Amino acid sequence: MASKQKSRVQVGVRLRPALRPEDRDKKPCVNGLGATSLEIWNWRDSQQTIKYDFNAFFDKESTQKQVYESCVKPLLLHTLNGQNASVFAYGPTGAGKTHTMLGTDVNPGIIPRSVNGIFHSIRSSRWNKPDGNQWEFKISFSYMEIYQEKVFDLLEPKPHDLPIRQDRDNNIFIPNLSDKQVTSVKEFQTYFVPASKNRTTAATKLNNRSSRSHSILLLKIQKTQTQAPYRKQLGKMYLIDLAGSENNKRTGNQGIRLKESGAINTSLFVLGQVVDALNQGLPRIPYRDSKLTRLLQDSLGGSSHAYMITNIAPEEVNYMDTYTTLNLAAKSRKIVNRPFTRETIDNPTSGPLKRTLSGSSISGVPAAKKAKTSPNSQPSQNKQTVAPFLSPLLKRQANFEEAMKQRLQSLETVLTQLQPSESTASTSGNPAKDKQLLQQLKQSRKHLENLQQEHRDLKENFVVFKAKSGFKSVCAKKKDSDKSFVVPRAVIKPRTVEKHCISPPIMPCVKQSTAIGNTDVQFMKIVKPNAKASSSDPDSSSKAWSMTPNPELQAKHTAEILHVLNSGTVKDLKSLQSIGEKRAKLIHNWREMCGKFEKIEDLYKVNGLPAKTIDSIIRNNLLCGPA
Repeated sequence: MASKQKSRVQVGVRLRPALRPEDRDKKPCVNGLGATSLEIWNWRDSQQTIKYDFNAFFDKESTQKQVYESCVKPLLLHTLNGQNASVFAYGPTGAGKTHTMLGTDVNPGIIPRSVNGIFHSIRSSRWNKPDGNQWEFKISFSYMEIYQEKVFDLLEPKPHDLPIRQDRDNNIFIPNLSDKQVTSVKEFQTYFVPASKNRTTAATKLNNRSSRSHSILLLKIQKTQTQAPYRKQLGKMYLIDLAGSENNKRTGNQGIRLKESGAINTSLFVLGQVVDALNQGLPRIPYRDSKLTRLLQDSLGGSSHAYMITNIAPEEVNYMDTYTTLNLAAKSRKIVNRPFTRETIDNPTSGPLKRTLSGSSISGVPAAKKAKTSPNSQPSQNKQTVAPFLSPLLKRQANFEEAMKQRLQSLETVLTQLQPSESTASTSGNPAKDKQLLQQLKQSRKHLENLQQEHRDLKENFVVFKAKSGFKSVCAKKKDSDKSFVVPRAVIKPRTVEKHCISPPIMPCVKQSTAIGNTDVQFMKIVKPNAKASSSDPDSSSKAWSMTPNPELQAKHTAEILHVLNSGTVKDLKSLQSIGEKRAKLIHNWREMCGKFEKIEDLYKVNGLPAKTIDSIIRNNLLCGPA
């Protein structure tokens, strides 16, 4: 797949001639300024004009051939090279869109000229060069319409509408859409002309044969190389005839015509939203808001070369429709697409390649793999699990020996089959060659025996090294350490604690001799029971163990709590136990009004805090609560 390149949407404007005789002598509201620019009246100021620049401008004297050669013909080469291209006619109702796309039998439009141009390019000698670069082409097409936000097949009409899907490569497709393969322009006409009659049309006050749906013709060109490297390219070309926007006051639509007009205007409105979103670089493009924009997703901001042919009318009565159409066309020129070539390599399948006898068996299976998966193969006797760092080398050597044995056995079998019998030994064609092969076989066996002996010597040397150095593997060390490790058991006995002492939940005291002699800082001091008292009074042994607070740490902890109460913010106050948002604000407000706390018991002075609440605050934040 080639790298993506940038390509802007090209816009060409075509001005149709006046239809009624009385309008032909009037001055049109649009004037051409050259081959690429035009101007229109400014409805805000009649003395000024609005100028537009496009890729091409076709006046009322332009022909179908000029429009095709300037707008569409350059895109055919991209399609034949495996890229996508889109051409769609846009404009208000009665502006000549269908005439531009279809034309007449005498003066054909873009669709018949494009199909004829594709077949003409295929028949040219540029695709079949004498140097052997030959190509085969397959051309197929599909034809559909979007009527009242529903997709219908025009080649093979079905009683139901068709869904729109997107594959994992972000390509839009329609399942169950009929596809016809054609080989000539005449065969294309046999399918396309009847299908065009299936399109929904009706008469309005502005157009005798007004299109009531958007029609889409999809041409698929598959190009395959007949010689290496057998490249395959797939290009698509969308030829779209959009239904025109309508003013129901002027068209006089009623009933079903009014409903059709609403669906057409809605889809064109979403088209304008998509153009605006692409120009503004919005993260979400509303492609899915309409079936039309969903199918145009590849043409607007996608991977397709796009050309918009904007049709406008010269009459003054159509000024506002012309003005809005030119504004959307000018915005569409800013859209950037990124087309790329869709190419794959379709290499024809070839027969399986067989390896030589020295590297594999006769069936083509590698000897090493065959020896490894054979049910009759014996497990290697050279596997070493004692030394982890040597086991990969030993395993590799064992596999090498097995593979060598297998190859020698295969060679011996072949030689045995080729060796002449005793009855025909005298008539053998080349006995010297057979003797040479047998001699090479003996040398190979001798070399194998030497390798096995070296392997055994290496194993014995390693065992001696292990015995002298006391080497143990990681697994053995871990196993021995597991056996020698014994988990100590802590004996916990119940004890009574005085009521005014609170034991911190994170530092439980265990009755052990090591805890008493520990030199670390302790929040609680453990008092050792008297031996005589415990022997005389059996109940005193359970009451003798008690904890008294460490005065130094108690004072330090109280000072920290008092510092938070005096200088902390509401958030700092909330970090204390049993103090939430409401209590923190009460404490903070009291401190702002009455000054700092001299001692923690001053919390009883805070208005709004009950005595029980203050008791719980002191009890939960200090090691000892109030007596």
